[in-house]
Amino acid sequence: MTKPEPFIEWDEKFRTDIYVVDEEHRFLIDNINLLHQITEQQGIEPEYLHDELKAVLRNLAHYTQTHFIVEEEMMRVWNYEDFHSHKLEHDKFVQQIHSLQDSFDEADMDLSPSLLKFLKDWLTNHILGTDLVMAKYLTGRGQN
Repeated sequence: MTKPEPFIEWDEKFRTDIYVVDEEHRFLIDNINLLHQITEQQGIEPEYLHDELKAVLRNLAHYTQTHFIVEEEMMRVWNYEDFHSHKLEHDKFVQQIHSLQDSFDEADMDLSPSLLKFLKDWLTNHILGTDLVMAKYLTGRGQN
């Protein structure tokens, strides 16, 4: 049996050159891929599928918050000038994830392709935009 194609692949263009941030980004990508992989499985009982997706989504939400705390602490330590706008992006995303998680927990929704695309697009756009700008500032001051 061949391994399914990843929904999102790590790309060197995502590298921030901050080890912990890059490792956490890889983990987030892996979790989005896991969500996608589970939704693509055939012949699974809906209740089991829902429980599996719920667990991965909960893990993704928790880990995302943990990752944001790490980034925000680095920004504070190095007096990052765009800290507040970067944190605002994080806070808004956390609210969206919790709202999605609540809807999913109440069985009001499933993990549609549009939701997976939202997660993929938000993460890649955030890394390639906001995070790379932050990383350039932080690595220029000695963060690695």
